[in-house]
Amino acid sequence: MKCPQCQFENPEAMQFCGKCGAKLENICPQCNSSNPSDFRFCGKCGHDLTQPADTLAVDYSEPQSYTPKFLADKILTTRSSIEGERKLVTVLFADVANYTSISEKLDPEEIHQIMNGCFKILMDEIHKYEGTINQFAGDGVMSLFGAPVAHEDHAQRACHSALSIQTFIGNYGEKVKKDYGVDFKLRIGLNSGPVVVGSIGDDLRMDYTAVGDTTNLASRLESMARPGTSMVSGHTHKLARDFFEFESLGKVEVKGKKEPQEIFELISVGEVQTRIGASVAKGLTRFVGRKNTMAALMDAYDKARSGSGQVVGVVGDAGVGKSRLLLEFKNRLPMGEFAYFEGRCVHFGGTMAYLPILDILRSYLGIKEGDQEFLIKKNMEEKILQLDEKLHGALAPFHELLSLQIEDDAYQKLEPMQKRERTFEAIRDLLVYESQNRPVILVVEDLHWIDKTSEEFLDYMIGWLTNARILLILLHRPEYTHSWGSKSYYNRIGLDQLTTKSSAELIRSILQVGEAVPELEALIHGRAAGNPLFMEEITHTLLENESIRCRDGKCLLIENVAEIQVPDTIEGIIAARMDRLEDDIKRTMQVASVIGRDFAFRILEAITEMRQGLKSYLLNLQGLEFIYEKSLFPELEYVFKHALTREVAYNSLLQQRRKEIHEKIGRAIEALYPERLEEFYEILAYHFDQGQVWDKAVNYRVRAGLKARHNYSIQAAIDNFKRAKEILQKHEPDVPWRIRYDLFFEMGKTLMDMGQFPYALPELKAAADIAHREETTDLMVQAMFSGAYAALYCEEIGEMKTILAELETLVADNMESLLGAVALQGAGSLVSGDDIHLALAKEKEMKELIRRAPNSPFCAEATSTIGFYHRWRGDAKQCSEIYEPLLPILKASATPVIYMETLFFYGLALGEQGRYQEAIRVLEEGRDFGLKSGERYNTPKLTNSLGWAYHELCHFAKAIEYNHLALDSIQELLGPGTSNLFEIESQSRINLGENYLMTGDVQKARENLKLVYDIINNPVYYYVRTRWKPRCLLGLGELWLLTGDADKAETFLSELFEHQWTDKFPFKKYQVRAWRLRSDILSARGRMKDAEIELTRALTQANQLGNPTLLWKTHQAVGNLLLKRGKNKDAKAQFQIALKVVQDIAEGLTDLALEEGYLQSDPIQELISQAQGGQNQA
Repeated sequence: MKCPQCQFENPEAMQFCGKCGAKLENICPQCNSSNPSDFRFCGKCGHDLTQPADTLAVDYSEPQSYTPKFLADKILTTRSSIEGERKLVTVLFADVANYTSISEKLDPEEIHQIMNGCFKILMDEIHKYEGTINQFAGDGVMSLFGAPVAHEDHAQRACHSALSIQTFIGNYGEKVKKDYGVDFKLRIGLNSGPVVVGSIGDDLRMDYTAVGDTTNLASRLESMARPGTSMVSGHTHKLARDFFEFESLGKVEVKGKKEPQEIFELISVGEVQTRIGASVAKGLTRFVGRKNTMAALMDAYDKARSGSGQVVGVVGDAGVGKSRLLLEFKNRLPMGEFAYFEGRCVHFGGTMAYLPILDILRSYLGIKEGDQEFLIKKNMEEKILQLDEKLHGALAPFHELLSLQIEDDAYQKLEPMQKRERTFEAIRDLLVYESQNRPVILVVEDLHWIDKTSEEFLDYMIGWLTNARILLILLHRPEYTHSWGSKSYYNRIGLDQLTTKSSAELIRSILQVGEAVPELEALIHGRAAGNPLFMEEITHTLLENESIRCRDGKCLLIENVAEIQVPDTIEGIIAARMDRLEDDIKRTMQVASVIGRDFAFRILEAITEMRQGLKSYLLNLQGLEFIYEKSLFPELEYVFKHALTREVAYNSLLQQRRKEIHEKIGRAIEALYPERLEEFYEILAYHFDQGQVWDKAVNYRVRAGLKARHNYSIQAAIDNFKRAKEILQKHEPDVPWRIRYDLFFEMGKTLMDMGQFPYALPELKAAADIAHREETTDLMVQAMFSGAYAALYCEEIGEMKTILAELETLVADNMESLLGAVALQGAGSLVSGDDIHLALAKEKEMKELIRRAPNSPFCAEATSTIGFYHRWRGDAKQCSEIYEPLLPILKASATPVIYMETLFFYGLALGEQGRYQEAIRVLEEGRDFGLKSGERYNTPKLTNSLGWAYHELCHFAKAIEYNHLALDSIQELLGPGTSNLFEIESQSRINLGENYLMTGDVQKARENLKLVYDIINNPVYYYVRTRWKPRCLLGLGELWLLTGDADKAETFLSELFEHQWTDKFPFKKYQVRAWRLRSDILSARGRMKDAEIELTRALTQANQLGNPTLLWKTHQAVGNLLLKRGKNKDAKAQFQIALKVVQDIAEGLTDLALEEGYLQSDPIQELISQAQGGQNQA
C-alpha cells in the first residue's frame, strides 16, 4: 500500500508507513470515507476496495475530471438553490515558489511528473475539507471554501487545508530534491470575503464574480509569502484566530490596496477546536438565564445515578448556548463522583467513521497525541481487564478502531459486518461495566454533523441504557432528526433565546467597561433575538469598529444602525443552514426576506404565485425555527425568528432579483389593500424605491414623511424627504407639482422641528416659488409664513422683514393671517434686540387681533409669544396662567418647536414661582417629547433647564450632569447660522459656572464663564443675547468677589449696568442679583450704609417678583450684612424669614429624595445654622 505522505510502497496489512510512520488508510473512491488498511469493503458505502482505482488521466481543465464523486454530488444537488447568490468564502491561492527557475533546470516531462504529484496532494487536501478547485494554473491552483458548498467555517477549513498541503508538500519536496535535485516548495495566500456564484454546469464548471478584492488580495498574499509558508489576510485571521496559531507580520503595502494591510503567517493548528473552547480561553462571559434547563439536566443526572439510564437531547440554534450549558452543568456536579467522556462531531467529519466515539475512547484510555503503540496497547489492556476480565474480547475491536496492530487472528477473519457488531458490543460493554463503578456521563456534541456509523452506534447504545447508570447527552440543532424521541427515558431540552432581562445582563458582562443604555441593549437584543453567540459577536463587532462609546459607566451607540453589518461569523452559520434546505423552501425564505422581517401570507402568495405548496414550505421553515407564526387574525402573518436570518437571506439574492421582487411587493400591496394604503406608506416607499419605480417611490416617500412628521417621528420624516429629493435629482421622474410642493414645504417644516433653521429656509423658499408659479396664493402664504419663522431663527432678520413685508400686502385684508405676521414681527424684534419699542407695540397689536379674530390658526402661537413677554418682564405668574390652558391646544395643532418652546418657558415660569416639582415635571415632559420625536433645538434647552431647576434645589451634581448633556447634544450642530444654538451653549456654560462655583471648583467655574464672556460682544451671537449676557456678567462678578477681588467684580458689574436692556426692558430677577452683588462689593470695602441701600432695593423687588429662591437668598444677604454691623438679633430674624421661605419650597416637593437632598445641602444647612444661632456663617 502506497503511503499518502512519502509515497513509499508498504507490504499489505501494514497499519503505519514503514518509512515515515504515517497512518495508512484506504480512502474509498466512491464516498471519500477513510477505512483501515486491511478493509476489503468500504465501511460506509460497501464499495469494493480491492478493485483497482480508476487510472484515467486527470484533465485539469475539466472540474468533473478531478472533483471527487461525493463532492460533485453535493454540488449538483444544491446548485439550483445557490446559482445567482452572494456567498461568503475563503479563497486559497497556491503556487510553486521559483517555478521558472525549476522549469529552466529540468526537462518538460520531469516538470509534468513533479506537478502531477503536487496537484494530487493539492486536490486531496482541498477536497478533504470540501473546498472546490476553481482553476489550475501551470504551477498552482485557486480554490474556494464556502462555495458552491456553503460552510459556516469556511475560513477554518481553508486554514486546515493550507496546513495539510504544506505538510504533505514538505515531505513530497524532499523526494523531489532527492530525485531531481531542485528545491520544491509552495506559497499559499488566503483571504475571506464575498463572491457571487454564477451558473454551475453539469461538468461542475462554476462561474463566479468576486465582490471587491476578495480574490485579488488572496493572490497578492500568495505572491508575497515566503516559500513553504501560508500568508493570511486580516479578514481570514479574524474568522480563524481562535482556532489556529498565527504570527503577525504587521501592516505591509499590498499592490492594488490604498491602505497598508495587516497580514499574518499561518503557523499551526491551535489548542482550541470549538467555539466554547475559544470562549474559555478568552474568558467566559457571565452565565445567565438557564435556571430551568439546568434543573432539567440535574434531574436527568439524578435518575441516571440511581440506575435509570437517561438520554437528553439539548436542542437549539447555533450560538444559543448548548455547549456553555453543558460546561456549567459539569462544573456544578460533585467532583470525583462521576466519569465524564465527551465526543465531538466536526463539520468536515461526515466521512470519518466513529469520530465522536474515538474521542470518547481516547479520553477513557488516556491516549495522547504521539503516544507509542506498545504503550497504548499496554495501558489499554491493563485498564480494560482491571474493569472486568470478561472484556478481553473488546481489545481487538479497540485495536482496530485506534489503527493499532491486530493480533487476534480470529477477529481478522471476520466479515466487515461481523466486525462492526463486535465493535458496537465492545464499546457498549466497556461503558456499561464502567457505569457499575460510578455514574457515567457521555456527551456527543454537534450531532447534526455525525457520521453514519456513529449515529448507528448511538441508536444501538440507547436501546441498552434502561438499567445502566449512564446519562447520554446529545447536543444538536433543530434540523437534526432521530428515531429515539419515543423512548420513555428520552427528554428533549429546547434551549430558547434569552429573555430581554437576561440579554441585558449578558450585554453588560460583555461590555465590562460600562452599562449599555436602553437603546443599545434593545438594538443588540432585537437584532440577535436573544441568541447569546449572536449578541457576543454583534457587541464585539461594534466595539472593534468603535461604534460604541463608553463614558462615565454608560455605553451608547454612535453609528447609524443601518450601517452595522452582520458579522461574518454569524452570516456563515445562517448561510450554511439555508443551503441545506430544499430548493423551494429556500426560495420561499428568500422571497419572504425581501418583504421584511414580518410578512403577510397574502403578499407572499401574491408575489410567488404559489397556489400549492406554499403553506407546506412555511410549515417546514417553522419546524426548523427560521420563522414563527405571528398572527392568525385579521390575517395570517409570519415573522423571522432572527432579524439576522432575514438579513442573510436577503443579502444572498442578487440585486436584479431583489429589484424585481421589491416591485412585485409594492404592486401587490396596492392591489390587496387599496382602502388601507396609509398604513403601508413607509413599506410602499421602501419597496418601490428598492424596485426602482421612481415616480411611485417619490410619491410614497413624501406621504411617508408627512405621516412621520404628524406622528412627531421627525428623523423618519427627514429621512423620507431626503430620499425623495435624491430620487428627483438623480432620476428625474415625472411627478405632479403638488407632490414637489409638499416635499419642499414639509422638508422645511421638519428641519425647523429639528432646530435646523438655516437648512429649512431654502426648502421653504423653494416651496413658495412652486406655489407662486402655480398661482396658488394660499400655499404661497403658508410657505412664506414658515420661511419668515426660519429666517428669524437662523439670524436672517433682513430676510425675515422682507418676507413679512410681502406677506402683509398679501394678507392685509385677512385678519386671521395678519395675526401671524404681527406675531412674527414682535418675536423678531424681541430676539434680535434691534427695536424694543416695536416689540411692545406688536404685543398690543397681537392682543387686539386675537380679540377680533379668535378663530385664527395663529391665535395659539401669538398667545404663546405674549406669554413669554410676561415672563421676560418678570411676571412669571401671569406667564404660567397664560400657558396652562394653551399647552393642550399647541400640542394638538402647533409644530414641535412652538409646543416645546412653550413648555420650556412654562417650566421656567413655574420654577420662578417656587413650584419646582411641577417645573421638573413639565421640563421632563418636554425633553422626553423632544427625544422621542428627534427634535434637536428645544430638547437641549429643556435639558439644560432641568439642570437649572436642580441647581435651584441645591442638587448641584445632578444639575452639572444635565448641563453637560445639553452641551454634548448640540456640538455636532454648531456652525454658521446657528446663533440660536450658541445661546443654548452659553446658557449651559453659565449654569455650569454657577454650579461649579457652588461646589467649590473655582477653576472650572471660571473656564466656563470665560468661554461665554469671550463671545459676549460678537455680533454673530446676537440671538437673545439679552437672556444670557446679564447672567454671564453676574456670574463673573460673583466669582471674583468670592475669590477676594472686589475690583474685578465691580468691573463686570459696571459692564452689566451698561447693558442696553437693563433700563429699556428690565430683567427684574437679574436686577435683584445685581443689587445684591453691588451690596457685597460695597460691604467688602466697608461702605455698610451704601450696601444696605442696595439690599433694600433688592429685597423690595424680590418681594414684588414672588420668586422664592431669589427671596430667601436676598433675606440671607440682608442677614449677613446686619451681622457685619453687629445687629445679631435683626440678622437672626432675617435668617429665620429666609428659612421659612426654604421650608415652604421643601413642602411643595412631592419627591422625598429631592426634598431631603435640598434640606441636607450645604447652602441650606448653612442657613439653618444661621437661623438657629445667628452666627456669621457667610
